[in-house]
Parts: sequence; structure tokens; C-alpha cells
Amino acid sequence: MDKYKETFETWDKVAELYQQKFMHLDLYDDTYDLFCAGLDPQASVLEIGCGPGNITAYLLKKMPDLKIDANDIAPNMIRLAQINNPSANCYVMDSRHISQIGKKFDGIIAGFCIPYLSVQDTEQLIKDCSSLLNPNGIFYLSFVEGKPQDSGYKAGSTGDRTYFHYHEWKILEDILKKNNFETLHLIHKSYKKNDAPEELHSIGITKKL
Repeated sequence: MDKYKETFETWDKVAELYQQKFMHLDLYDDTYDLFCAGLDPQASVLEIGCGPGNITAYLLKKMPDLKIDANDIAPNMIRLAQINNPSANCYVMDSRHISQIGKKFDGIIAGFCIPYLSVQDTEQLIKDCSSLLNPNGIFYLSFVEGKPQDSGYKAGSTGDRTYFHYHEWKILEDILKKNNFETLHLIHKSYKKNDAPEELHSIGITKKL
């Protein structure tokens, strides 16, 4: 089976479990605050790979007048995201197809979306985000630091698998620069997941020049 197809099916299957575990996780709230600091109160925002809408919910709690579009590949995630965020426009979309969106945004946030995209597809995503952002738009990108060659399948508690991609900031920063992004903040978070080794989670907040 195509690794993307299996990964997408897994996310659809585990949507309820994901919501239970991560809907109220506050580890990254300070990074969302930095993203919000670059936005006007009524800014238009796109969230890519929104899951059950946990990030969108935080943004709207902090800035209730934001106009948010949120998309995800998994219909069950979108069903939950719309319930959790009635004022947002939530819809099913593959993150590899965001160039089809017919409007511009003041901010784009992709929270742990690219761990499920190859380096090549991530480069296209960044290029697409540059096209979708207004001048001085803010772009938030989070990922797990590691060597791309170490990427591979991971199984969760249900036994369902996702194909997990590691990324390196030095590669991503080069791609961002090529697409007219300037780095505002780079934040690292230590994340411990059950019995797995500690992971380095990285968050880059950039501005389109």
C-alpha cells in the first residue's frame, strides 16, 4: 500500500483517540502566542493538517475574531474540528493540494503536518504557502528534528501505522529562504512519548518578505 494512503487511513481511524490525547495539550501554547503576535485581530488564517482542531481552538480562544480556514486529509478529523470550532471553515483537503485554495491569508500554521510529508513534498508545501500568504504574512511550521534517512513506519497503540518523516532545520531553512521567508523564531521543545526515547520538537516561525 502507498505509504501516504496507509498514513491517511490511520489518521481517519484514530481521530477520536487523537482528540482525547491532544485536544488540551498546552506544551506548544507559547509558540502559538508568538504566531498570534504577528497577526491583526481580524486576520485570515489557514491551518494545514488541523486534526480535531486543537490549534484552531486555541487561536480562536486567544483571538476570537480571526477568520480561520482549517483543513485535513481525514474526514473524521474534520468532523471533530468543525464541532470543536463552529466559527471556523473546516474542510477535507490533502496538504499536497493546497495550491488549489483560491484565496490569500495573513497567517498559515502547519502544526506537525510535515512529519507526514517527504522532504520533496515539504518543499512544495513551503512554496505553496509562500504563494498563499499576503506580504508580511506569518508562517508557523513544526516538526521532529532528525535525519530524513531515518524516516519510516511507526505503529501506535492500536497497531495502525503511519509513515513518519524526520526533518532537519538546516534543510528547511534553506527552502524557506528560497521562498522569501525570514526566520523570526526557532523554538525547541523536549517531548517524551510513553516508553519511546525523548524527541526534539522544533517550531519555526517565519515571515514572508
